[in-house]
Amino acid sequence: MKRKKLILFTFEREAKERYLADLKSFLGDYLDIEGYCLRDNVAGLIEADLAVISSPSATPFIKPHLADNVEIIYLARTFILETARKLLDLPAGTKAMLVDYSYDTCMDIISALHEIGMNHVDFTPVYPGMEAGNAADMDIAITPGLLSYVPPGVRQVIDIGWTVTDASTIMEIAIKLNVYNDRIEERLVGYSNRITPIHSGLIFALKSSGKLKNQWDTILNVIDDGVMMLDENNNILLGNKRLLKIFGLKETETYLLQPGHNESCRSVISRVSGSETLENILIKLPQTNKSVVVTKKPLVVHNHSYGSIVIVKDVTEIQSLESQLRKQLTDKGLVAKYKFEDIVGYSKPLQDCIARARKIARSDAAVLITGESGTGKELFAQSIHNASDRRKKPFVAINCAALPPSLLESELFGYEEGSFTNAKKGGKKGLFELAHTGTLFLDEIGDLPVGVQVKLLRVLQEREVMRIGATSILPVDVRVIAATNRHLRELAQKGEFRRDLYYRLNMLTLHLPALRERKEDIPRLAEDILAAVGCRHKKLDDNVLGLFERYPWDGNVRELKSYVEYMAYMGGDVLTEEDLPPDFQLGMDSHGPDNGEVFAGLLPREKTLAKAMLKVWRARNAGRRVLYELLAAQGIDTSEHELRRMMDVLAGLQIIEYGNGRAGARLTAKGRTIRL
Repeated sequence: MKRKKLILFTFEREAKERYLADLKSFLGDYLDIEGYCLRDNVAGLIEADLAVISSPSATPFIKPHLADNVEIIYLARTFILETARKLLDLPAGTKAMLVDYSYDTCMDIISALHEIGMNHVDFTPVYPGMEAGNAADMDIAITPGLLSYVPPGVRQVIDIGWTVTDASTIMEIAIKLNVYNDRIEERLVGYSNRITPIHSGLIFALKSSGKLKNQWDTILNVIDDGVMMLDENNNILLGNKRLLKIFGLKETETYLLQPGHNESCRSVISRVSGSETLENILIKLPQTNKSVVVTKKPLVVHNHSYGSIVIVKDVTEIQSLESQLRKQLTDKGLVAKYKFEDIVGYSKPLQDCIARARKIARSDAAVLITGESGTGKELFAQSIHNASDRRKKPFVAINCAALPPSLLESELFGYEEGSFTNAKKGGKKGLFELAHTGTLFLDEIGDLPVGVQVKLLRVLQEREVMRIGATSILPVDVRVIAATNRHLRELAQKGEFRRDLYYRLNMLTLHLPALRERKEDIPRLAEDILAAVGCRHKKLDDNVLGLFERYPWDGNVRELKSYVEYMAYMGGDVLTEEDLPPDFQLGMDSHGPDNGEVFAGLLPREKTLAKAMLKVWRARNAGRRVLYELLAAQGIDTSEHELRRMMDVLAGLQIIEYGNGRAGARLTAKGRTIRL
């Protein structure tokens, strides 16, 4: 008889080898087991009877490599009892780093620790390549064997060792692939004495009975879905507590779990009768008015049929689970991170804007955010979402100018399998589907192609979407927040943007002030930027703040962030004009006062000499002797006496200031703004 095939997927190679060893030690005598690491560039389609995935976040990367009929389960991990006990000595409320390969693997380990009751420690994920943040001041690091990843200087390092496969996963695999036997059960009992089990009820059942049939009640009740066991005539032998709840019964009403006593039960049994196997059949329950998804599989143990297992899933809980999984994919833009409290500034224009945005958040209508590039349109969009009734639902963002029209359409609306060349097997959900019950943020809406505008208008009006290549429509409940730095009304008048879509989006408008309209916020913004890059101790001197006051800020807060970060990395504790990036002066030159205005009272020769002197001071500080040498090298005929007189004139105009001792002279903030 051909052995069944089990495959394991992990992100990291070392993880693959460790968990593969766990699985082979229990099941290698009965199954063909293979392991794959995503970092090894898995190629082609893999056939198997069951796939075990180390983390739900890996699912989108693995799905393309699995045949459609391969069932997926997720690896439950726990810790060796002795190593996990090391954490019990930490006082409640201890703040500690959790060090691992990546953010996702850190969160998996933190979740596993919470599962076994280690809730007294406040873990912060730390991984290679992350920016310095809240973990910078922590002096305790906890790591599952990855000591080389621990930042230097940490006072206390606790190695809790690698996670191991939980007994529940091994049992689930054995049951699903029909290889569970007394030998596996005996080994699991011994194994459970060495680990901190996630499903303590399951382990209790293992230890208290030597027969699988005596464990059914415990096993079924640690499963989140409704499960019933049917005999060969479709009579209900066992059902778990979750099934009773789905059918609208109390835990004490197990006797009513029969078709003759319960309409919902009768609907399910009649639908599954006559079929040996069913996959994800949608059924409406008459008594509770719930929709459930039902799967039926034959139950075979030691090559003998014992009837079947029926799994009943509540559709509303499936939707809730999907929402939770979406929120875990933070690198894919499904979570709004910012709130109104994160917006920095106390100026009246900004505070008026925030007050208006808070009112907008109470509504569910479409929003159009306008403003120059860099004013924080997505920051406000996320804040509106997080202040709305949809705050616990997905937030999905896309830049309409970043993708070509054909790809943008498939991203927004999704597509069916085979709808075009290279279409993903099984099709793909669009962003409207991913944002269902939440918010979709369409940045740079003014660059949306006209063809896509038509489909977007239909979605907004009808609240339904049709995938590319599909023949049916899907209802969607999505709030749309659009943003643009262009004048949509003018585009609509020119025929470059649909008028009907403009009026549909323009229900609630929010215009964000440019940074030059709220310059009083610049000092606070600069402090915030310095803190964000770990340079909270550094300060801008008054001359720099004076230059910032005069600067035009065409790039708004984004441009300010670029300059301040440059200064933070290049300067000392006090950041001066010398620490400004080279292109800062170009911005001043293009917007500062013309030299003709400033030097209006000078003679032609004096104007020429003054401009030459200013060019030297743009490059360095210099006294009259250095000025004389540098200007002479350029072929400019002058004398130290004339230079001294011109320096006094420029100092009187507050264009330069004299330094102490041999420091020479230097440009003032006003001098740096003069266009040459």
